[in-house]
Amino acid sequence: MDEPRLIYYNDGHHFNAKRIEPPASIHMLQWPVDEVAGTGVDLLVLGLGYGDVYFHDSKVGRVVGQQKEVWESYIDWRIMRMVEEARKLGTDQVREVIKRGKELGIRVFPSLKLQDVAPPGGERCGLLKGERGAEVCIGTEGRNEWAYDFAHQSVREDKLAVLREILVDYEADGIELDFLFGNAYFKPEQVSGHTGLMTEYMAHIRSLAREVGESQNREIPIMARICLERDQNLSMGLDVEAWLADGSID
Repeated sequence: MDEPRLIYYNDGHHFNAKRIEPPASIHMLQWPVDEVAGTGVDLLVLGLGYGDVYFHDSKVGRVVGQQKEVWESYIDWRIMRMVEEARKLGTDQVREVIKRGKELGIRVFPSLKLQDVAPPGGERCGLLKGERGAEVCIGTEGRNEWAYDFAHQSVREDKLAVLREILVDYEADGIELDFLFGNAYFKPEQVSGHTGLMTEYMAHIRSLAREVGESQNREIPIMARICLERDQNLSMGLDVEAWLADGSID
């Protein structure tokens, strides 16, 4: 891909969705692009919701407000209203940001948080974990009890479905894979044995991007947000050097 001069990250949550007073408008949905116009930013990275619950009108993942009737947080209720009002307008946050980016010549890479530690039953728990519970989680005591275990094919396929949706239905300019919202992707005793599995998974994501790109007559770049230290990445089963050697990420 053409190397960007300046990348700006907007998590789509604290810097946009939480700030939209109902009812949402097209102008406010597009604000992540408008606020960086003229600044030199030529690549906007936009976070996809909480991590396992999304702010776009997803057909494959849980959307904020889905399976929830009583709200304890006013801020989170506002985000639900943003999704609801955007749906009435026939659109959503991600669609409008990508659309506005194309109008202003700013590339937009939606960013998917690969890991999430929300427990079942919570408003930030995704559909897969809500349905399968501990079966698809790492299960160690502490922070990673409810973190996804990527040794399970269903976990990998769940994230792949979201990426496919973003590339096929939204025609995003590229994607970012965010590995920094978790510090484990496998059970501790299985990390070394499954590092190759994660490398294969990254190659699978590249194949998806290539397949979609060919059908849309374009190239689709893949970025990854990772730790600075090689050993820290390897301790989580992330062999970034292998990903680069295989051409799985740009």
